[in-house]
Amino acid sequence: MNRTFYTSHQLLNWVLERGQQSLAVQLSRAGTHYQVSVSLPGRKRSLYAESCERGPNALRLHAELVSGFRDAGWRSVAYR
Repeated sequence: MNRTFYTSHQLLNWVLERGQQSLAVQLSRAGTHYQVSVSLPGRKRSLYAESCERGPNALRLHAELVSGFRDAGWRSVAYR
């Protein structure tokens, strides 16, 4: 059996803050799949993660998550 292992490449990383709390909303690509995740900055384990097969769907999900957090009072403090 052949197994292919892909290195994940981070495409977007937005850091949001509300009070003393911080969250990172990230978009990464590994091989042909994309992953959108929400995590605490500096932590490897995600609070939420969803895999998408198409880039436009992953970008849309990332934008919807960031928008939802902003609507809930979070503000963007950094992005890459």
